[in-house]
Amino acid sequence: MSYDEKRVRVRQFGTMPKRSPLLIEVPSAKGTKCLHKLAAAAMLSMAEAVKRDLGIDLKIISGWRPHRWKSKQQYEETLIEKYGSVKKGRQWLAYASPHETGLAMDIGVGGLWPSSKTAKAQREQPLHKWLVEHAWEFGWHPYKREPWHWEYPISKHSWETGEPDADEAVAFGLEDEYEEFDEDDEVVEADFDDDNFDDGD
Repeated sequence: MSYDEKRVRVRQFGTMPKRSPLLIEVPSAKGTKCLHKLAAAAMLSMAEAVKRDLGIDLKIISGWRPHRWKSKQQYEETLIEKYGSVKKGRQWLAYASPHETGLAMDIGVGGLWPSSKTAKAQREQPLHKWLVEHAWEFGWHPYKREPWHWEYPISKHSWETGEPDADEAVAFGLEDEYEEFDEDDEVVEADFDDDNFDDGD
């Protein structure tokens, strides 16, 4: 079992353009949602296993999303308004979201939903327990703070071309997952507002 975080960083990839042919539609609990071609294939393979083992149709509530901020100033003003400070706010609202790469998904079925208010209960759901045990077999890794959020780390070459590398296991040095936040670094925490979830559409 490998319930390890292997975070996808926007600074390593950039933001996938909205009309990229590498963005593929996947089953969604709401509206049209897309993931990067390789993440989409892995998600569909995992969905077959989830259906077989749990009888649940795996669907996402959020996949690729565009960058939402016009400037760092707008971002910080929003954090102060919603959370009282930039420091507190950046724990819950990201400046640069891994969703921008097409390599992150929020699951919206099986008791999973992007809300920190129910995170503890979500961890007890059969789907989450299954993901903890099996998601890594399909290349998906958790963001442990959010039971609904899973990321698909690949090399930048694979991200750019849509073709998998021979050995994705050592993709772009993911062993330093717990580096401390630097003021000039991109925020990679949660990227939604719990009280008013906006999936970026």
